[in-house]
Amino acid sequence: METNWQRQDVTQHYLEKVRGGIPFGAEQAKIMLQVVNHFMPNPKKIMDLGCGNGFLAEILLKTYSNASAILLDHSEPMIQAAVKYMSEYSNRCEIIYGDFSRSIKDFAEPNSIDCIVSGFAIHHLTHDRKQELYKDIYNLLAPGGIFINVEHTASASPEIEKLYDELFIEHLSIHNNRDRQEVANDYFSRPDMNDNILERVDIQVNWLREIGFKHSDCYFKWMELAVFGGVK
Repeated sequence: METNWQRQDVTQHYLEKVRGGIPFGAEQAKIMLQVVNHFMPNPKKIMDLGCGNGFLAEILLKTYSNASAILLDHSEPMIQAAVKYMSEYSNRCEIIYGDFSRSIKDFAEPNSIDCIVSGFAIHHLTHDRKQELYKDIYNLLAPGGIFINVEHTASASPEIEKLYDELFIEHLSIHNNRDRQEVANDYFSRPDMNDNILERVDIQVNWLREIGFKHSDCYFKWMELAVFGGVK
């Protein structure tokens, strides 16, 4: 699947100007860890889908010293960033250039992964493919394994989406110490905008429940940013 994320300039801009400036990013990571630790307190095998530079995988490997991880991304620049960023954990992680818009079944055996996470990646898939991927994730998870998605989701109405855009632009302006109008211009003309195929979090949580995930819920939400998942 060809996307703008395979471009070096888009990737670099995201890692430098956006990823670190995501509102409540630390809280999202903390919630992820708290939920993982509650349901799967000692994961041995972790998978990070759309790993980017490896941010989520690094947190998990740092927390769980006996764990190893598979990092998967379809963007060559992101893979390069992950190899550099995850160098400290190179003996505990496998970084794979692969496209999960098709299938992830080739990257692990069924019932073999304790924890699968994804950060701001799955929303690039069509809704049908999202549901297929969630089924694949369920298939790869070991019994009791957990899936956590830190994700950009759709607002419940156009007016709430408008508010989210305003608040996010304001946040980025402050975080990057840039003029608000310049940030707004960049925000609404960004090349990756058309790659977003957003769906409401409540709908996606229901998909997980229908597949068979237990304890499926939205564990954290701020506007269009959500942390949700479930347990096999």
